[in-house]
Amino acid sequence: MKKFISFTMAVLAFGLFLCGCASKSSNDSNSNTEATSQPFTEREVETAEGTFIFDNAGLLSADDIKACNDYAGWLYSQKLINAAVVTTNDLGGKSPSDFALEQYNKLYEGKGSGLLVLINNDTNEDSIWRTGSCLTDISQTSEDNAVYWATKEIVGGSYRRGILRLLQLGELCNDHIVDNTQLFSYDVMNSLEKALASCKYDVTLLASRNGSSASNEDVLKSYYKRKYKSGDGIMFMADTNTKTMIAYSDDKIPAKLNQALIEANKLTAKDDYFGAANKIIEALDGKTASV
Repeated sequence: MKKFISFTMAVLAFGLFLCGCASKSSNDSNSNTEATSQPFTEREVETAEGTFIFDNAGLLSADDIKACNDYAGWLYSQKLINAAVVTTNDLGGKSPSDFALEQYNKLYEGKGSGLLVLINNDTNEDSIWRTGSCLTDISQTSEDNAVYWATKEIVGGSYRRGILRLLQLGELCNDHIVDNTQLFSYDVMNSLEKALASCKYDVTLLASRNGSSASNEDVLKSYYKRKYKSGDGIMFMADTNTKTMIAYSDDKIPAKLNQALIEANKLTAKDDYFGAANKIIEALDGKTASV
């Protein structure tokens, strides 16, 4: 049975992350978590663009890889999560958590909101690595519960089912707000999610700390294209580096939103990102958030 030991630490270059490690064993007494029942259903999704499953240990069939890859791709576009699964027979002398972090940095340059599942056949300690919205929105209890059932499936040889169950933790992340920077608390995130969902338009707020060479406009547009492939939404980006907020849509942005952005930027300049978000929500005929 797997026993997860989770810890949170600050990494200067990458922000906050949480990584849980588990050892494989057939002895259920190693687990001190009495998990609740967790029904499992495979979500039907479109074929993903890109590669999210790296089965270096050769544990999955071609059909299994496609199912897991398509689902991870769905999380990548719909939840804006940098999702991935890595399997390995060799950690290269690293700890599972360090190896998982290394893999995430290699795949995503340590950026964004991430959920990486490591299946480790070297030391038999698997790992879940999460950051950004995945750290705020996914509780430790939810992770422990998913791990409890996924462990039974993986030990029983059903890697596909176990991996998909762990990836499904990503569905706990909000639909309308993606906090890559740990800017908002859990309660504030939930309040803003409800307020953004009440808007007249389909809207998503991205909280970011853009330290790349790309402009904020280019970063926002790339996120927009991931989620709104049909161009039917509005996305905002609050950048904590420049203390600014911008908007993008393939459709025409409502005129009153321009004035709201002016007022919002006055608030972000004072680090009031919650107030700035409410200015946008109000302009889009939504019910403003409260805490």
